[in-house]
Amino acid sequence: MAPQFSTPIKCIYDASDLLNFKNSIAFERLHDVIRIIVQKVKGSSLPKGVFDLSLVTRADVNKPPSRNLGDDLLETLSESGRAIVEIIESFNKLLDETPPLEGPRRFGNMARREWQDKIEADAGPLLQKLTKKEDLQLELLYYLVNSFGSPIRLDYGSGHELSFIAFVGGLMELKILDVSQIEATEILIIFAKYYDLVRRLILEYSLEPAGSHGVWGLDDHFHFIYILGAAQFNVDGNSKQYVPPVLQVLSSLIIEDFKETNLYVNAIAFIFKIKLGPFNEHSPIIFDIHKTVSLWSKVLSGLLKMYEVEVLGKFPVVQHFWFGSGLFPWLDTETRQKLPVKDIANEEKEEKEDTLPGFINGYAGQKTTKANITLTGAPWARQNPGAVPHALHSRGPTRPIPKNSRG
Repeated sequence: MAPQFSTPIKCIYDASDLLNFKNSIAFERLHDVIRIIVQKVKGSSLPKGVFDLSLVTRADVNKPPSRNLGDDLLETLSESGRAIVEIIESFNKLLDETPPLEGPRRFGNMARREWQDKIEADAGPLLQKLTKKEDLQLELLYYLVNSFGSPIRLDYGSGHELSFIAFVGGLMELKILDVSQIEATEILIIFAKYYDLVRRLILEYSLEPAGSHGVWGLDDHFHFIYILGAAQFNVDGNSKQYVPPVLQVLSSLIIEDFKETNLYVNAIAFIFKIKLGPFNEHSPIIFDIHKTVSLWSKVLSGLLKMYEVEVLGKFPVVQHFWFGSGLFPWLDTETRQKLPVKDIANEEKEEKEDTLPGFINGYAGQKTTKANITLTGAPWARQNPGAVPHALHSRGPTRPIPKNSRG
């Protein structure tokens, strides 16, 4: 029977709902999507000319940044891949047309909300290039427009990054992006264009980190970009492709050589652009990786394990992941029956609190300190070099996906 689709709804209201989430088809499918993407991009490089290097370089670049993919690269993409890139390019144009409001502001720029209104108005017609099914468009729309941060809290974090994974994964689930045909290069181009747009938003609108762990997190805003880049450096044993040693990746020479073709190195270049001071002080987790780990296989397996705990296992992150009936349903993996959803009386109170800028970490009304934060420390140092965490292995055939909130 063909899947039915619907506008996603909120199902995760407090930390006790995480157990149901982990027993859901949605959780299973998210793992399948991550596993497929990681396997696809292993050992592959992003073509030059995709990333906007002005976003990861402090000095002025020699040529003006190009927001659009060149015709030669567009021709390498599938019809659906081109449609996704064109959606991102359209959103980039709307950003050009929505400059930040002038004047000092402590938490984000309110013009970000105007940009959100514009993309929500344009996204529906743009999605018609991917599917004509209106109910499916509603599910996809939710994940797409929630991939760029919260217009309410004026922040961006790994939960929004997860929403884009769900958007791409939903297209894969329905074979709109055919997993059997899609090349690694196409996946990397799609994600590279997405990350470029997000970084423009962060820089233009001064977006706060969402639920930041401060210096004790992997990165203020991202996680999956590091997984993609680490997978790129996991080459076949017979490959003659040069892969930089893990211990040398923080060097200026390696960053300069690989920031255009590898997502991990590109993410580090962005850190160097936006942060000053000793790297070991503002990014100690990444610094620790490149002082203690020698194999990219261990880096990848460690990042996957960390993602399991710090993204998929954290209530402040996944509370904003919503569930439709077709793509990522709130159904039990064993019984295929609906999982329970709380009747939350104080939901209105939560919505009221969400209107405040996200300057309190963890959404618990408690300032994050090194003493009260839950961390996943250096998992790569404890794992079998070649192992992928058990939870990220396939659990069987993949299935459709659900939608998210403005979190």
